[in-house]
Amino acid sequence: MRKIYLFCFFVVLNGLFAQKKDKLYPVAVYEKVWQEKNSDTRLKMIKSIWLEDSTFEDPSASIKGIAAFNNVINEFYKKNPDAVLTSGPKIVKDNYVTWEWKVLDSKNNLVLAGRDFARLNGKGQVSKIIGFWDKGATLSEADVLKNLEADNLKVVAKYYESIFKTRDFDTLGTLVADGAVYNQATGLPYGGTYVGFSEWTKMFTKSAEFFDLQIEKEPVYFSDASKNEIIMYFTISCKSKKSGKTMSVPISEHIDLKDGKITAVRSFYYDTKQFAEFLKSKK
Repeated sequence: MRKIYLFCFFVVLNGLFAQKKDKLYPVAVYEKVWQEKNSDTRLKMIKSIWLEDSTFEDPSASIKGIAAFNNVINEFYKKNPDAVLTSGPKIVKDNYVTWEWKVLDSKNNLVLAGRDFARLNGKGQVSKIIGFWDKGATLSEADVLKNLEADNLKVVAKYYESIFKTRDFDTLGTLVADGAVYNQATGLPYGGTYVGFSEWTKMFTKSAEFFDLQIEKEPVYFSDASKNEIIMYFTISCKSKKSGKTMSVPISEHIDLKDGKITAVRSFYYDTKQFAEFLKSKK
């Protein structure tokens, strides 16, 4: 008997979950509508959940009908062409649903945030949407750090390419902050501390007198956005201009950044002494 009651309980429970899922269907489509940037495709989606007497209200518009709602979204994307919508969990009570949302741009910066309230008609369609904007909304600390890490990684990847692949010092100069410090291993013929990008270029030019290089292993990046620091580990194959010999050289560079610019670089070699001897050797 207990098994029968338990079975019935789960049947009822599953039924409730199914009803909630079905009830949220128009809300799920509504969110996809906002994510669709093609007006014609979006209009077809709107027609599946929106009626001519369905209404939408927020601080930017107060409209009724299918075409009018589509025009609201068209205007939004004219102002925010790279916008991306994210939304939070849904709270359901009877035929009402509410949830928080955020709009981010292509760089994950916060454009707008708020909360929507939806009234459903119980037939798979939306009767009314009321949207409230939260002008004081900010990204969470975790999101801020995530965005910072992504931006920093882009800067360091371009730095690596400019030095070790393209030798494009013009591009490199745009990545380096005024007064940035480059600490090169003191045991090397071009070792020392270089302050300012003009001094960096002198160091790079001097290093090129000793060897030619090829990339042996592409870099692996380790990031700590809370410290604005990225560690880059890679391997180059060096051919000495004095001896003609080649040597595999693992390198780790610790890079500090601020406001999207590199402020300091510290280079570390697997065996600095061996590399220095290799560069000086004439045999």
